[in-house]
Amino acid sequence: MMGKLVRLLSAAVSVFVGFSVMSLLAATAQAAPAPYAETVILNGKVITADSDDPEDITIAEAIAIYGDRIMAVGSNEDIRKLIADWTEVIDAKGNSVIPGLIDTHNHIYETSTGFPWVVRSLPELLEIDVRANTEQELADILHKAVAARANQVDDGTWIRIRLNPAEVAVKTFGDEVTRSSLDEVGPDNPVFVSTRGGSVLNTNAIEAVEGHYGNELPAGYWMNGKDIGWSGEYTDFSRCIGLDLISGKPEVFDTYIKGYFEVMQANAQIGVTTHKSHLQCESGFSASSHLARNGLMPIRLAWGHRWMQPFSPYIKETYRRIGDWTGYGSDFMWSIGSSVGGIDAGGVGWCTSMPADDNIKGREQCPPAPEGLEIDAIQPINTVQNRARRTEHLETLAALAAEGRISGIPGWHVSGDGALDLLFKTYQASGMSDEKIRTLRIESDHCHAVTQEQVQLAARLNHTFSCDAADTPTRVIKAGYGEEYLTLNAPVNSMLKAGARVVISEFGIQGELRTSPFEDGVMWLTRKINGETWGVPEEAVPDRMTLMLMMTRWGAYPLWRENTIGSIEVGKLADIVILNGDYMAGPVEDLDKLTSILTLIGGQVAHETSELRGNTLNFSTDTAEWTLEQNTPTTLWRWDEAPEIPAFLTGAAGH
Repeated sequence: MMGKLVRLLSAAVSVFVGFSVMSLLAATAQAAPAPYAETVILNGKVITADSDDPEDITIAEAIAIYGDRIMAVGSNEDIRKLIADWTEVIDAKGNSVIPGLIDTHNHIYETSTGFPWVVRSLPELLEIDVRANTEQELADILHKAVAARANQVDDGTWIRIRLNPAEVAVKTFGDEVTRSSLDEVGPDNPVFVSTRGGSVLNTNAIEAVEGHYGNELPAGYWMNGKDIGWSGEYTDFSRCIGLDLISGKPEVFDTYIKGYFEVMQANAQIGVTTHKSHLQCESGFSASSHLARNGLMPIRLAWGHRWMQPFSPYIKETYRRIGDWTGYGSDFMWSIGSSVGGIDAGGVGWCTSMPADDNIKGREQCPPAPEGLEIDAIQPINTVQNRARRTEHLETLAALAAEGRISGIPGWHVSGDGALDLLFKTYQASGMSDEKIRTLRIESDHCHAVTQEQVQLAARLNHTFSCDAADTPTRVIKAGYGEEYLTLNAPVNSMLKAGARVVISEFGIQGELRTSPFEDGVMWLTRKINGETWGVPEEAVPDRMTLMLMMTRWGAYPLWRENTIGSIEVGKLADIVILNGDYMAGPVEDLDKLTSILTLIGGQVAHETSELRGNTLNFSTDTAEWTLEQNTPTTLWRWDEAPEIPAFLTGAAGH
C-alpha cells in the first residue's frame, strides 16, 4: 500500500529559478541576488500530492519558495543549500505540510450573509427560523412571527422566514401560506418565506424583485399563478434577495463586502486556499471583482457565470451572446464558464428513479425533459415547470459547446440520479461525441443518488463528481424509498474503482463555522455521521491519502488549474498549509483534531498561530477582531494590519 510513500528526495533537487531572478542576473554585472530561496520550510512531513496514484506520493522534508512559486522540494539537506542570509526560514517542527485545500463547492459569497457577526453588522439580513410538526401549527407560528417582526422593523424592511421541516412546510404553500396571507400580516414590508423545495412572496416582495431586475417575473416561477405568490423556486429568491436587494444597497454594500472577505479569511485559517462557486446574483460577482481588482481576495475563487439566469425571460438569448469565459481571469479569481445552478432540488426535492408512492414522488422536483429526450425518472407526478429554466440554460450551453463556441462547462447542483441522467443525455443529444464531451471537464455537485451505470458513463465522459458528506439523503431514502437504495448514496469507492474523477467538497466554512477541514474527512473514511452510518460502509473513502488527493490535487482539474495549484511541486503556486500534527498517524477518527497553524497562499502568510514562531495572524469569528502579533520578525505576512477594503464605488482607483 505505501509503495513510494516514504520516498525522500535527497540525491537531487529540482530547482525552479523565477523569471525575475534570471532577468536581473542577465541585465547587470553588479552584485545581484543569487538563485536562493526567499522562504524555506524545514523539518516537515511534506505530503506533496505529486501523483494521481495514492501509493506513489512523494513525502519530502522541506520546501523552497521564490516569489509566489515553489522553487524546490526535497530533503532538509538539499533545501538548506538554497538559504541565503536574507531567506526567511520556517521550522515545521515535524508537523505535516500539505498543499492548500481546494473546496470545489462552497458558496461563500452567499452563505457569508448568515454568520452572526455579519448579521450584527447588517441586521436586515436576519432570517428567522420557524419549526413545527404539523402544517397548521407551522402556518400559525409563521404568520405570528411575520406580524411580530413587522412591529419591530421599519416599513420597507425585508422580513425573511425559513420554515422547517421541508416536508411539512411545502404542504402549506399555496394553501395556508399565500401571497394574500402574508400581505395581511406584513402589509408594509416585503415578506419572503422559504423552505427547501419552494417559497412564497407577498406583494411588496414581488414588486421589489421585479423593480430591481427591471422585468416581470417569468410565468414559470409560479406554481399556481402569480396571484398565489407560491413558487417552486427558492435559491434564486433567497440568495438574490439577500445579496442584491438587501446587501447590494449602496449604503450597506461595503459592509457586506467586508463580511464576505472575513468569511473567506476564516476559510484560509483552516487551510482552504481555493474554492469554487457559481455566482448566482450580480452582487456576488461585483463584491468578488472588487476584492480581486484591489488585491484583497483572501483565498482563490473559481467561479461560474450564472447571474444572467435568475428572473430573466431571455436565458437562451443572453447566453448565446456571452462568449467563452473559461479560464479567463487572474490567479485569485478566474472563470470556469457558465453554470445553470440546481437541475433538481435537494433532500425530498431531488429527481430520482427510485420507486415510491405518490406522496413521496409528488414532492420530488424534476425539471421537464428537453424535447425529444426520454428520462425514466421524469414523470408527470414529479415534474415542476419552474425548473424548465435550468433545462433551457443546460440545453443552451450544450448547443454552444457542440457548435464550438465554448470550451468548458462547469459543475452544478445535481442531487438525484434522474437529474444526472438528464445532464448526461442533454450533452449527448447535442450531437457531441463522447471524446468532445471529455474535453469540457463537466462536473456535478452532491452525488446524493448515483447508479452504477452512471458511474461507468461518468468515467467514459471524463466527468467529475464533487461529493459532500450529508446524512439527509440517507434519512430520506430510508423513510420514503427503502434501504435497498442506500447503495446509490455517494458511491465514491465505486467511482474510484471505475476510474471516474471524484473529489469531496463543502468541507470548508460555508453554512457553519468549523475548526478543522477534516471534519467531513472523518465522515468519508468511516461513513458515519454522529455515530450513524450514511449510505453504505462499502462506499467509504478507502484511505487517508486518497482523501488528501480528493481535497487537493484532484480538485484542481475541474477548476482548470491543475498546472498551478493542488500539489507541492516545482513551479506551482506556493499554496501550502502546515498542520498541528501528523496527518498520516493515529486513528482516522482523530483527523478532525488537525487544522492549520500556518497557511501560505502564493508564498504569503495568510494565517499563523503562535505554535511555530510565536506569531499570531488571525481573524476572530467570535469578536470580529484581528490579532496581529509578531514575536519573530517576518516579512511574509499578507496583512500587516487589519485589512481595510476601499469603498466599492472607488472601483480600482489607486490599484
